[in-house]
Amino acid sequence: MEVPFIGPTYQMEATSFDNQRCVNLYPIMSETGTSKSVAALRGTPGLKLFASVGGGPIRAGIEVNGRSFFVSGSDFYEVFADGTSTLQGSLSTSTSDVAMTDNPTQIMIIDGSFGYIFTLATNTLVQISDADFPIPSSLTFQDGYFIISEANSSKFWISGLNNGLTWGALDFTTVENAPDDLVSVYSDSSNLWAFGTQSTEIFQNTGNSTFPFQVINGAYIETGCAAPLTVQELDNTLLWLGTDKNGDSVVWRASGYNAQRVSTQAIELKISESDNFNESYAWVYHERGHAFYCLQVKGLKTTLVLDMATGLWHERIYRNPVTNQEEQHRASCHVFFKQKHLVGDRQTGKVYELNLDFYSDNGDPIVRERISPHYSELRQLVTHSQFELDMEVGVGTQTGQGKEPEIMMAYSDSGGHTWSNELWRSLGAVGNYKTRVRWNKLGRTRDRVYKVKISDPVFVQINAAYLNGY
Repeated sequence: MEVPFIGPTYQMEATSFDNQRCVNLYPIMSETGTSKSVAALRGTPGLKLFASVGGGPIRAGIEVNGRSFFVSGSDFYEVFADGTSTLQGSLSTSTSDVAMTDNPTQIMIIDGSFGYIFTLATNTLVQISDADFPIPSSLTFQDGYFIISEANSSKFWISGLNNGLTWGALDFTTVENAPDDLVSVYSDSSNLWAFGTQSTEIFQNTGNSTFPFQVINGAYIETGCAAPLTVQELDNTLLWLGTDKNGDSVVWRASGYNAQRVSTQAIELKISESDNFNESYAWVYHERGHAFYCLQVKGLKTTLVLDMATGLWHERIYRNPVTNQEEQHRASCHVFFKQKHLVGDRQTGKVYELNLDFYSDNGDPIVRERISPHYSELRQLVTHSQFELDMEVGVGTQTGQGKEPEIMMAYSDSGGHTWSNELWRSLGAVGNYKTRVRWNKLGRTRDRVYKVKISDPVFVQINAAYLNGY
């Protein structure tokens, strides 16, 4: 019979309650209603080197009018379609968060201390020298204005119209409905969202001659933003990592002028393990019908990913081949350029292409893992005579690693505290499409959790799991 196997990451403190993990795999749903199964697990994309720019790390990236730019360490590079690059200038800092946005003729960059303007027509980068330019904490663009929040204050400022080099001494307003500091501003659907540490107000451009942006009456949310670089627009809404006066961090999405919780208890448990989540960031992208919000929480060893297509969370992990330790995904930012998903490396100056048809992280193995829900029949003893995975087989490579791909299975009768020996099975060499992935004589138990892993560089999809027991 088919047993529950497909699902998201959902690990709780008590593994006896729920111990599910979905690592470098994500659930997909049938859209026809006639697929073999309602849902399946599909492998996440791999990385292929696209360009090497400077010494790194890659701190931010942007695509503007068919051109792509990345900040690598203190240097600002343009990266071309063939993977070559040109240094276009330098910043005064080499660490700390960087944000970029553009108007029709300029790119503005902030690094937590200074602001910079890159003029597209002349390829010149200069630091903003206007004495009225404040210390910036976030950056956005709307209606011809660059807009920044001022660090450690409740103010946001606007630039001169279509000119990020000019700033007026009176061109600011104060967000006043709550006493918290402003940490982020973000433009979405002609509204300007002003995120404080514990509350959010929403503004619109009224054309007021004194200051164009005025708060929308009643557009006030009693939750704020924990980290400015977690605010991202995706799937026609905003998402962010938020806090309020009552405590813990939650991932929210905008629903009109309200905030809707999209994180789960299990995801919030993982976030709570970080002691400096205010330094977190997120990157987003669309691929093949799925929209992903990828949350890099400072201090965690895993990247937490929400798939907007299903509302389910999974994890992405990079397995360091030198230390054999789990780390967060390598990406620091995402740029869609020349029909390619490019991501910057959070530690080096490398820029990768992210693609579902790549099955390694630039040559390093991607370890994919699924820990199933608990299987129990009212605490009765059940003999597990055979466990079988219905999955894509015959996917071996022509040569090298993956020519004879294998998958590992282990099981736990202790709620995930301890595991059996690893049991390996073949996925079939290329073309062996009748291969069956099954394990026999697995003993008796009242409660069981199954774990499977695969690291061969092959296409991975698990459709369902079946158990023959009595």
